[in-house]
Amino acid sequence: MDGRALMARVRDGDRQAFEALYSRYGSPVMRFLFRLCGERALAEDLTQDVFLKVWRAAPGWKPLGRVSTWLFQIAKHHWWNEAAKRGRRAHLEGPPVSPDDATAADAASERAPEHLARAEAAQAVAAAVAALSPKLRLVFVLLRLEGLSLVETAEIAGIPVGTVKSRAAAAEAALRKHLRQ
Repeated sequence: MDGRALMARVRDGDRQAFEALYSRYGSPVMRFLFRLCGERALAEDLTQDVFLKVWRAAPGWKPLGRVSTWLFQIAKHHWWNEAAKRGRRAHLEGPPVSPDDATAADAASERAPEHLARAEAAQAVAAAVAALSPKLRLVFVLLRLEGLSLVETAEIAGIPVGTVKSRAAAAEAALRKHLRQ
């Protein structure tokens, strides 16, 4: 069943459809939030909050776009709102890596020196991405790490496609500069 059909069932109050929606989209939303905030526990909490918001907003859902885009928009807004509410700007500036990357980096550093070098390179990239402003990081994560299109990224970020292009270019230039240092 596609995302829209699943969400239509959730809109009608179908709890099994909601569980299926969470099964399908929970991990991508959590990975996205982790890449933005850099803390697994916080990303897990935010993900639960996002899906609670989805359940509550479901009666008003309209099938205008992709469900994944709608979910990422909710996650982005929740990330911004929670950081502002808590006054914890550090969570907006945390290391945007995936949970799998962090686990792989830990395991690699324990196995062999060549893996340690790769882990150090991954940490350098994560630090460079973390140094990006939240606006640049959001675009970079959506476009380059999540693999979304320019249009999807623009829709989620709430900016024009041209702005996505310029922020992506600025993010990549900043990353190159940071990694050269």
